[in-house]
Amino acid sequence: MSWTTSDRRKRLPNNWPHLITQTRNRAKGQCQATRHHPKCDGQGSECDHITPGDNHTLSNLQWLNHHCHKMKTQAEVAANNTRRATMRKRPEEKHPGQTK
Repeated sequence: MSWTTSDRRKRLPNNWPHLITQTRNRAKGQCQATRHHPKCDGQGSECDHITPGDNHTLSNLQWLNHHCHKMKTQAEVAANNTRRATMRKRPEEKHPGQTK
């Protein structure tokens, strides 16, 4: 996600730096990804929301390596784009002469 057009920073809680520190300490600096990128060296560097959105509780935060975080975010964006594209399509209408 590009931060230049996002209002995400404004929606972060005032204690965000503290939450980042708590998340890193809980993970002992290790990447907590369930699927690791080939370039992941096991060391985390970024705080990630497990479930996208504005739930900033510690139970929804994990510590990820940059490459793993990017891979996870790209997968979430692709899934969201697919979902939105499906919603834009009208349901296929059956031919009037078709009985089944």
